[in-house]
Amino acid sequence: MNRQKFSAIAHRDHDYCNPISPTKVERLLDLLPLDASSRVLDLGCGRAELSLRIIERFGSTVVAVDNSSMMLDAARERAEWTGALAKLHLDDIDIREFRADPETFHLSVMLGGGGIAGGMAGVCNQLKVWTKSGGYVLIGEGFWRKKPPAEYLALLDGSEGEFLDHRGNVRVGIDAGLIPMHATTASLDEWDEYEWKYCRSIERYAREQPEDPDTPAFLERVRRWRDGYLRWGRDTLGFGLYLFYRPGPFVG
Repeated sequence: MNRQKFSAIAHRDHDYCNPISPTKVERLLDLLPLDASSRVLDLGCGRAELSLRIIERFGSTVVAVDNSSMMLDAARERAEWTGALAKLHLDDIDIREFRADPETFHLSVMLGGGGIAGGMAGVCNQLKVWTKSGGYVLIGEGFWRKKPPAEYLALLDGSEGEFLDHRGNVRVGIDAGLIPMHATTASLDEWDEYEWKYCRSIERYAREQPEDPDTPAFLERVRRWRDGYLRWGRDTLGFGLYLFYRPGPFVG
């Protein structure tokens, strides 16, 4: 099964490929001192909703990285429609292969999706390297609300085994030398909105494209996922956005 194709279809009606509401994302943007001279990195950008919002709001230049041609095609189309393409550099590459010079970006973002080894700690340490002193790091990451059942872990793809709790996600940022500035988590209502929209998109695709050879596997996957969410995930898995400040060297 083509996982990138599945994800692009499942998320085609989402603003962001995570359960945090756009209102909460806007609150985080309120806290950022970006302007037209700022450079931003958006790793795992999906359809680049956050990148486009940053360009619209601040006029910053954004490097948006994803390894899904379907997602990036949608991002490019939207950027052309909004007039943001001149400020948006789309990079079709696995985020594990992305390279940048140290202290390149005023804001470095990774809103979930995996790809950097070491879980939350690995992401914090890597984004810190690419972020300027006095800049910001914004990370979206899952966390356990309570200990997950073995059956639920078996349903997941394995990366969730590295999840901490909510406090643990903040703590690893501090341990990486970052200063926490704000954190917000998805409510159950936001989770329901995200998950049911995700499932509806695949079910609708199956009706629209019954001859697609991927359709049976897509349906089998999304229906197992829906059952796992209702049986275990809704009460077990959380998701948060974590904003950190990257301090410069201490003087004095």
